[in-house]
Amino acid sequence: MEVTGATIRELERLVPGRVRVDEPMARHTSFGLGGPADVFVAPADEPAFKDCVGLLADAGVPITVLGRGTNVLVRTGGIEGAVLVVEEAFDALDRQGEGVVAGSGVPLSRLLSFCAEEGLSGLEGLAGIPGTVGGAAVTNAGSFGVSFGDVLREVVVFRPGGRSTVLTAGELDLTYRRTAVPRDVIVERVTLELTAGDPSGIAAAQREKLETKWRTQPCGMRSAGCVFRNPPGQSAGKLIEQAGLKGLRVGGAVVSDRHANFILNDRGASSDDVEELIELVRSRVSEKTGVELELEIEILGRPSL
Repeated sequence: MEVTGATIRELERLVPGRVRVDEPMARHTSFGLGGPADVFVAPADEPAFKDCVGLLADAGVPITVLGRGTNVLVRTGGIEGAVLVVEEAFDALDRQGEGVVAGSGVPLSRLLSFCAEEGLSGLEGLAGIPGTVGGAAVTNAGSFGVSFGDVLREVVVFRPGGRSTVLTAGELDLTYRRTAVPRDVIVERVTLELTAGDPSGIAAAQREKLETKWRTQPCGMRSAGCVFRNPPGQSAGKLIEQAGLKGLRVGGAVVSDRHANFILNDRGASSDDVEELIELVRSRVSEKTGVELELEIEILGRPSL
């Protein structure tokens, strides 16, 4: 649906200078791809964020919540309605005993640095994941055998027009790269339960994991991280490699030669190129191995205009 001029003016009153119309999502995703959001809003604090959500909900405008845009592919047609960014609105980070309370907009890199400084262990394996706390909570992000859900104790969420609600770990049905956080809520903050440790040792462990990623993954390239979930007991990257698909290209999108579960924006790719390559990889892996790969990234927005 169209976002009316009256709604845009009211948003600008709530968050002056932080509303953009027809904002290219290529500026806000790690793929560097994506058509325009009808309206893009970056509230500076939690009250303003919630005011914007309430306004948009009352106007019937679809809302897409975005962290750092690291695990998404936005289609060429852009995103209908409003995109709201959480990074400034929910940026609190505090120690609580041997745990941490972190806002959904806190980058994982900042969270890990904080844990090292505070001597809190448990998240070292997540070093190098470029997203935010909110995204990690919703997707149960993980690497090196460590998942965000291993230390997640509760998540505070809210619905437009509703009060904040606490979801405990037992209610989240934590599984591989999935949680039961409802799709119609917005994550405010999480509470993590960690273990006291030596700050220098924790920092060293984080560096080791990060260095391993730089050796084995196409870090620094335009991508959205691992495209597919690992099937039970198998590696999506290995299956793609075994199917002979490293280097497979559609337009400017290419399967990484370094890690086959990465698709790169290599030569001015379009979102259409990436989506076509995703389907081609799934089809060929299915033909070769009988395994149906499931997406780990999220595809957002409208098809090409």
